[in-house]
Amino acid sequence: MERKIIIRILVDIGHPAHVHLFRNILKSFEDAGYEYLVVARNKDITLNLLRLYNIPYIVIAPIGYGTFGSFRELVQREIKLFLIGRKFKPDIITGTSVNAARVAKMLGAKSVILNEDDAGVVPLFRWLAYPLATAIVTPKSLAYENYGTSHLTYPSYQKLFYLHPNRFTPDKSVRKELGISDDERYAIIRTSALKAHHDRNALGITQELISEVIELVKGNIRIFISSERELESEFNAYRMGISPERMHHALAFADFFVGDSQSMTMEAALLGTPAFRINSFVGRITVIKEIENYGLAFGFRPGQEGLLFDELKRLLAMEDRKDEFKKRLKKILSEKIDPLPWFLNIIDMMLHDKSVQEIKELDMEKYRGNWKWGD
Repeated sequence: MERKIIIRILVDIGHPAHVHLFRNILKSFEDAGYEYLVVARNKDITLNLLRLYNIPYIVIAPIGYGTFGSFRELVQREIKLFLIGRKFKPDIITGTSVNAARVAKMLGAKSVILNEDDAGVVPLFRWLAYPLATAIVTPKSLAYENYGTSHLTYPSYQKLFYLHPNRFTPDKSVRKELGISDDERYAIIRTSALKAHHDRNALGITQELISEVIELVKGNIRIFISSERELESEFNAYRMGISPERMHHALAFADFFVGDSQSMTMEAALLGTPAFRINSFVGRITVIKEIENYGLAFGFRPGQEGLLFDELKRLLAMEDRKDEFKKRLKKILSEKIDPLPWFLNIIDMMLHDKSVQEIKELDMEKYRGNWKWGD
């Protein structure tokens, strides 16, 4: 009797956006009969999202803050990931993880590291995650960083792993969850904690700007605030009360988005919602600059609140705003692939011992439109 070969994949998740990134990937692994194990970092709503999507997970280390705390967490995660991996025996370790490549090397497994931030923004990640990786997977806009033979690029974005129209359809019933009528206009403001190691000394949206935006649209557009940090009590009435896995549906129907979150700025823009970002990273993140070039997002640095306010007023005065942003969204989607089937295909090729060079020769046109894994 032929012995059945079991494929095992270990996935390291460290951020709420990575839950969205991997949830469809994990479903595809399950459909293919692969065993997978998720290890997670208890950051923001990461664990809550994993529970909402019924994804089992293991937390392998407490969050560390500051230089010493971050280093301690790094060491603890590496040790625990190695011990878990030694028992699980993965064929591949994947994630947006600084530990995955080194642990995979120690275990004799392959590693696939995903990232969409420029190395200059997350230098520690580059130094720790890339040197031993079997494959480094980034959007094509980061091809200029050229990480050598292990660098795989794709003409798309991580956010389209879960927001591509092939698998995401905005649900209008989210309006009921927000407590608004079908024709009532609303906008979303997002404030981030800015506590990651690469956020040191970073600035974001101020409470003064939040007040000014609320005042600008008062009586016309209802404001909802999603915040990772403490806000003045005057903003309590504006806090969103929906379940976190419904946020993308809410973003899709909003008149506009204002915030200091990189992830949510990209998500809003790739849903066709005008996205205004204000933080210290503006001008430094290539994938967002590319989306700004399509006219779907607008970036401003701290101190440029007046410019943001003027641009927001100009946008609100556009009579054909909805149609114009639909055109811009259609253009960007027509020029990008659906990255999910492409990623699943490279995982399959690596499991069959195909080289990174062979993967680079894949025809990207195959992944436009309604291509499905297995076609």
